[in-house]
Amino acid sequence: MNIRATLIVPAAAAALLSLAACEKAIRSTGFIPTTVKMKTDDELTHSWRSPRLNLADYGKVTILAVETPEQGAYGNLTAEQLENCRRILSERLKEAFAKAPGTGDRTLVIHAAITAIKPNQPMRNIAPQTQILKRGYGYAACEIFASDGELGPVLAAFMQTSDTTRFSTEKLSETGTAERAAGDWATAFRKVVGY
Repeated sequence: MNIRATLIVPAAAAALLSLAACEKAIRSTGFIPTTVKMKTDDELTHSWRSPRLNLADYGKVTILAVETPEQGAYGNLTAEQLENCRRILSERLKEAFAKAPGTGDRTLVIHAAITAIKPNQPMRNIAPQTQILKRGYGYAACEIFASDGELGPVLAAFMQTSDTTRFSTEKLSETGTAERAAGDWATAFRKVVGY
């Protein structure tokens, strides 16, 4: 009887972790045009860069308003919380792309969306013993792409789901993971674009 219990408990824990991972598996919402063939960088990150992108052609960068396109993909967050998350991602993108990559007469336009947020549950994350199986942890997902002008062809694209990190203060805020991830996403997308 004890041997069965010893085997069943770890198997059940593994199954729960597997289900949690499936829940946040990266998937496209269609914000990035479906014609873009993303490559898998890792389990939670996909990206693509056009071989035709020549940064020297782009003397101006425009960041469009960040979107939150999917209804029901943000837990119980308020309109103000979502607006704050959009504002932070917009600010981080503006910082990352503050300087145009080239001197040409073309405009590189950045389109960004926060496509999902599973809010953290701060009350479950106060003490280490309350963080069993990370049940109070959340995640946030984004899709970002750059185009040649607002309606031109896509030149680079990036999708990522970011988990709440264990040793951080982000878990003490419902939107902490999305706020922290915004800077990571902006930096990572800048590298995808190539500067």
